[in-house]
Amino acid sequence: MNAITRWTLKWEHGDATIQSLGAMLGPVRFELGRGRSISPLWVAPWDDDAQWPGLMRALRGEWPCLPFGAVHPPIGLPQGFERLDPSDNWNHGYGSNHPWQLVDQTSHMFRLRIDYPDNGEIESLERVIEADPDEPTLDVSLTVRVRREAVLPIALHPTFAVPAEGVEIVGCSHQAIHTYPAPTEPGVSKILPDRAAASLTALPTETGSIDVTRLPLTVATEEILQMAGCQPPFVLRYPASGADVLLDWNAEDLPDALLWISNGGRAQSPWCGRNFALGVEPANSFFDLGRVVVPPAGHPLATRSGLRFLVDQPRTISYRLSVRAM
Repeated sequence: MNAITRWTLKWEHGDATIQSLGAMLGPVRFELGRGRSISPLWVAPWDDDAQWPGLMRALRGEWPCLPFGAVHPPIGLPQGFERLDPSDNWNHGYGSNHPWQLVDQTSHMFRLRIDYPDNGEIESLERVIEADPDEPTLDVSLTVRVRREAVLPIALHPTFAVPAEGVEIVGCSHQAIHTYPAPTEPGVSKILPDRAAASLTALPTETGSIDVTRLPLTVATEEILQMAGCQPPFVLRYPASGADVLLDWNAEDLPDALLWISNGGRAQSPWCGRNFALGVEPANSFFDLGRVVVPPAGHPLATRSGLRFLVDQPRTISYRLSVRAM
């Protein structure tokens, strides 16, 4: 098993670490002034455990997923969903599960690249993480090159810490919230599948509604939601740190935000009931299922099939992670 390499960038307003596996960014520490700082990105509680394959070995922080999504459909899908063959077994894509090469580094910037296998549509991904010299801000870009024209589900995967003292989802303006089409975690998830709601404060369960805007929740659960028409920035508030964390991106490319609420609901290894995290994933995809199912034509998210990539026309997706003191 190859060792994971990590590189750290330090600047006046913080420090950021990126690893070779998946080009995952985290941890990141932002300076808030007056001796205060915040480290908002999550690191899996098993940190780096070589017994786990692919991305699971050292899951953390933020990374790009292309093609995005699971490689097995969930249990309990309603009728009307067409099954697809994902063509490989890499959850969230080859780049999430393999080492990237650091090709350039300066005092404020990392540039990493990964070449995909010869038999696929994707030729390569290039990822640039650049610190703003004047602010606690990281600007990130992903450039995609393909061998042949393709429409591919895509998402970014920022995953944030949920400390015991709590985090508030301020969120973004949006059109609707859609619940996962099947139980996110069978026998564990509380939110009713395949429903629509207007607000994160009133999501349907068998015993009434649940408010997920303040984490951690009081019940163990795992949930995935899709906020359609999310208008960034997406804001998280950390009251104990006195800071808001902002995630900004181009909503024309990635029109929705998937929320992965991991609230101690996965009992199996390596999760072991100890994982508390919030994924806020800008996406152009049908949940994380765009590789394995096609929803019925009448589903409100049926058009979320992915981004179109053209040969000899590299496509760059840019986004920003920043903080502001409250």
